[in-house]
Amino acid sequence: MSTMTQQPRSNKFTAFEKQLASERDQLRVRLGEHHRGVLVEREPDDEIAAAHDNISKELLIITLERERKTLDEIELALARMKRGDYGTCRACGTRIPDARLRALPWAQCCVHCAAGGAAARSSD
Repeated sequence: MSTMTQQPRSNKFTAFEKQLASERDQLRVRLGEHHRGVLVEREPDDEIAAAHDNISKELLIITLERERKTLDEIELALARMKRGDYGTCRACGTRIPDARLRALPWAQCCVHCAAGGAAARSSD
């Protein structure tokens, strides 16, 4: 791919890049806050309080995992922008529609391939 073809794509995706960078920064802050929440230890008053603390901690860990995964996907999308292949489906190579990128700016696949991949994973 020539530099001339990559330059217009970079300009086209500037808004997506800003959105991704903003989302990345917000996730980093939230992850730091969540980590502190997991690390806080306190002595529960009774069994119900202990059970509540355990459930709260499990939900926080699930949130941390989801946000960490999203952060990783955002970092990959920003790397794809730098390489010049952002907005191209990694499975079939077609262009990912802007509507999908607006809804999920870190999307790696078009809707068709994402649905096919999800169907293939669910049959395993």
